[in-house]
Parts: sequence; C-alpha cells; structure tokens
Amino acid sequence: MQVAFWSVVHGQASTTSNMIAVSLMTALEYRMKLLITHNHFEKSTLESSLINRRYLKKGLTDLEDTGIDALSRFVKFNNIDKDSIVNYTTTLLKNRLDLLIGTSNTNRELYFNNLGKIIQTIFNSAQEYYDILFIDVCSGYNELSRKIVDESDLVVVNLNQNINVLDDFFQNHKDLLDKCVVLISMYDDNSRFNYKMISRKYGLKKGIGLIPYCREFGDACNEGKAVDFFMRNLRANKDDSNYYFIKEVRKSVQMILEKIDIDISLKKIGD
Repeated sequence: MQVAFWSVVHGQASTTSNMIAVSLMTALEYRMKLLITHNHFEKSTLESSLINRRYLKKGLTDLEDTGIDALSRFVKFNNIDKDSIVNYTTTLLKNRLDLLIGTSNTNRELYFNNLGKIIQTIFNSAQEYYDILFIDVCSGYNELSRKIVDESDLVVVNLNQNINVLDDFFQNHKDLLDKCVVLISMYDDNSRFNYKMISRKYGLKKGIGLIPYCREFGDACNEGKAVDFFMRNLRANKDDSNYYFIKEVRKSVQMILEKIDIDISLKKIGD
C-alpha cells in the first residue's frame, strides 16, 4: 500500500512530523514492515528528526550508495527488485521500519526531471517488500507531488485549525475526498475551530484524526530522537503529560489502517 502525507499549505500543517508519529506508532504496535521517504527538494526534517544530526551530517549523507539518489542511479541501468530497495535504505526499527533518505542534489531541475521519470517504478517495487510505504509529499501541486498523490492508495491530508486552510481544502480539492483522511495538526481542543466544529462545518462523520501539540515530541524531533520518544511513551498512562498525544496518534493510526482495509485485529502486536 502507498500512503501519501500531503498538505495544501507549506510549513503550517506539520506534515512531516505527523508522518513520523504515525509511522513510528504503526511500526511499534503492528506486525508490518514499513518504508518511509519523501520527495522534497528543499530541506526536509524527516531525516534529522529520526537520525542523530552528527551522524546525518558526517556519516549518512557521505555514503554515495544510500538513499533515493543512489537508488535512482541504480534503476537507470538495472532491473529493480525488492532486494535492491532494501540495500539503499537505513534501518530505524529492525524488521519494522526503514528510511529511504531524500536527495542531496543541488540542481532542482535535474532532480525533478530524473526522479519524475522513475519515482513510481521505485515505489511500486518497494511495495513488493514492504506492507506500507509512507511518503512525505511536498505540499501543493508540483508535477512530482501530483503524480505521487494520484498513484497513492490513500492520501493523508494534513491541515490545521486555520479556517482559511480548511476552506481551501474542502472547497477546492473535492477530487481527493473519496480517497483521503484528514489529520488536524497541532490540535488544540480549546480553539473555536475544534473537532466538533470542523466535523459539523464540513460534513465529516468519520475520516478525521487529531495530532495534538506535544512539546516533548517536538523537542525530540529537533534532536533526532523521535524514535526514542515513542519507545519511552508508547505506554503512557492517563497521568502522563504525553498521554493525550499518544492516545490521539494511536486513534489516527487505526483510522488510516482501516481506510486501507488492513485488519488491525490480526496485525496488532500483543501486549
């Protein structure tokens, strides 16, 4: 299954951190193999949220045989298979979650031209090995983003509680409604535009999840420790300050998996 995380606005909807939260919760609670990646040319926080910055700067990005750039070069001259994909990824959680790092290309036009021709070939091959491919898709409708969104089985649309952002999506992107779910980022229940109001205004009886603001998770992402945060807080109890965040992420994961017809009762890892 290919799942695209996308937003109508850039830099406001926490698309990358939402995907990180969803992918980590999924990998830790369900018996599935996941691959996460992105198509951003400009700086993405996906890698830096999951990997120690020192290693990311001095080690990982110096390896010419890792990531989407190296895999793209391979595809040009070789037949791609599931083993090829794995060889170019970085393991985050063994046998559960891998990362295909994004481009280090400095030529925007060359990047989009090269990747645009083969991106879906790469993603289709990845799905032969992984149960779910989560893609952090650059916001808006550049040609590459549109191609990924169109080819995805599900689009997770990331919005916030700004009425202009909400109106923009529900008024101008109705073509996505049949194959999308919505995540409300940095959610604040005290806002006038809370879950009940949004559901009522836009006629959403289901297909809407919440990712509450969580300072500790934000700090963990800034320090490259998002994996550690989830492993520490996965069983947070009701008295824990991170309980509400974890509870809503868990509910959002269940919504996403059910939308792509995964029987969560069969995949759930026992306590």
